[in-house]
Amino acid sequence: MRVLVTGASGFIGQAVLKELNTRGFETFVVSRLARAAIGREACRVLADPSDASQVRDLVESLAPDVVLHLAGVSTAKSYMELYQANVVFAANLLDALLATSRKPRIVLAGSAAEYGPVHETLLPVREDCVCRPNTAYGASKLAQTSHAGIAMARGLPVTVARLFNPIGPGMPRSLALGSFAHQIAQMGPSGGILSTGNLDVVRDFMDVAATAKALVDLSQSDKALGEIVNVCTGEGLRLLDLTQRLIRISGVEVTLRSDEARRGNSDVNAFVGDPSKLRALGFGLAALNVDEVLEQILSRARASAGIS
Repeated sequence: MRVLVTGASGFIGQAVLKELNTRGFETFVVSRLARAAIGREACRVLADPSDASQVRDLVESLAPDVVLHLAGVSTAKSYMELYQANVVFAANLLDALLATSRKPRIVLAGSAAEYGPVHETLLPVREDCVCRPNTAYGASKLAQTSHAGIAMARGLPVTVARLFNPIGPGMPRSLALGSFAHQIAQMGPSGGILSTGNLDVVRDFMDVAATAKALVDLSQSDKALGEIVNVCTGEGLRLLDLTQRLIRISGVEVTLRSDEARRGNSDVNAFVGDPSKLRALGFGLAALNVDEVLEQILSRARASAGIS
């Protein structure tokens, strides 16, 4: 089975490649630049994902059986850049796949940000909840889902995986725990000050390895075709609690300091997903081993900082 993965060099993409390798799939990845293969995967250049002809040529040359579209950005310098990455690329990819004689299975990585603020009485949030995103990122991911719906109506087997909050080693610094781990990694043995945003938020955190497994599982499921599926645990964890556990694991003296400039993509205080549909498909996520994952995150951050 030939699997095409976009966004393979990203945080989630790397975990997905590891899962695909474990299962023995023939995997191809896409990059904007010519470079060595990521791991053992063959890398194909797509210099301009907004160029429909380039995307079409790529799809025709690879003739994939499965596409895992993970490419996208959470922040950008402009709305245009955000939409080019999160909407235009996906729309061009779906159109190119529709034009092929063989219709591969597609899993699009959506986001919990598509829902926007949800009243606490509607938590944990289900897939049939009305989406009212309150960030440009959430709006762009919902636009991607809208294009997926059009492709589904035209006969393309698409699954939208709405991801909640994956965490794990290699997290980017743009995510809270990734930033905190890198800040702590830069501190000496005497510790220091950790700059944070609002820590009094509850999120549905999940192991990125379990997230990757669920994404690959969904790509193989007939029952998931044409569905929007929450990829989540259904359990809420307070970011303050995780931050304090990360500090304890670090073994250094850390003082927390709130920084108004460090605001995330959402002003929603508590947000947890309903994993009932995922579990009904037989793909429930394994329980998150919080301390183990936090230790992995910190260890990777220290390694990247040259600290053993």
